[in-house]
Amino acid sequence: MNQRQPCYLQIMITCGPEALGRAVLGFAFAVSAATSGVNVTIILILQGMVWAEKNIPAAGQSVNGFQSVRDYMDVLEDNGAVVRLCSSCVEGDYKLPDNEGNTAAAGPYIGLTEVALRTTNDNIQTVVF
Repeated sequence: MNQRQPCYLQIMITCGPEALGRAVLGFAFAVSAATSGVNVTIILILQGMVWAEKNIPAAGQSVNGFQSVRDYMDVLEDNGAVVRLCSSCVEGDYKLPDNEGNTAAAGPYIGLTEVALRTTNDNIQTVVF
């Protein structure tokens, strides 16, 4: 009997509201994979860290027929996707406001070494937006 191996995808979102279309496309791509049964990890890095904030206006905007980042985050959560924050970004210059509900309040963080090692795994594909 030939069993199919599980599929894993890590998506790095590197852009914030300044490139809203690209960020929305990354989240839409993640949703498409997660709702198809793929194990998805979203890594928020650089300007993409802003999407960890719950109340930024850009998260509620749709782009060219795509839903908003906020809508996609809800679908991702419902489908078991995991969101990780770049540990270097959190420890560096980027500081999330202390607003209740921000994703970064309690972690979860991931270092670039772990991202790089995961990228070399044959079962994990990486896409950067």
